[in-house]
Amino acid sequence: MDWGSVVWLLLAIVGAASIAGGVVAYRRGGSVGQTLGAASVAAGVAMWAIILVTVPMSTSSGDSPAPIVVTDQIPAG
Repeated sequence: MDWGSVVWLLLAIVGAASIAGGVVAYRRGGSVGQTLGAASVAAGVAMWAIILVTVPMSTSSGDSPAPIVVTDQIPAG
C-alpha cells in the first residue's frame, strides 16, 4: 500500500468521524456547540470531497495493447 492510499484512508476515517461528531455536537450543544458542530460537519464534507476528487476511478496494468498495422490499401478512383 502506497502513501496515497494511507492518506485516503485517514481522510475517510477522520472525515466520517468529524461528520458524525459534528452532528451530535450540533444537536446537543448550545450556540457554541452548534457553531463548532456545523464547522466539524463542513470539515468532514471537505475531506470526503478531496477523496472523491483524487481517487482514481480505474487503473490499468501499464501494458499497452499491441498496435494494429493495416496492410490493405484502398484503391484510388
